[in-house]
Amino acid sequence: MSITELIGKNIRRHRRAKEITIQELSEKSGLTVNYISLIEKGDANASLNKIHAIIQGLQVHWEDVIPTPEEEKMIKAASELRK
Repeated sequence: MSITELIGKNIRRHRRAKEITIQELSEKSGLTVNYISLIEKGDANASLNKIHAIIQGLQVHWEDVIPTPEEEKMIKAASELRK
């Protein structure tokens, strides 16, 4: 799993936990529904500004979406396997 996929997965998890639709998050963040969907699937490498808009829309913290140290190790190991 890449960092892009992991952040997307974490965003989706928090959105669903708060029972917010992608449409509602779109309205709160100012991003399109399609773009949020791509981020959640790990298909878009969002800028920090875009991730910040989503975090504010979800009312969560950066720590809630960025990888934990354990997840960082997993990402690094997966990256090394691809080399």
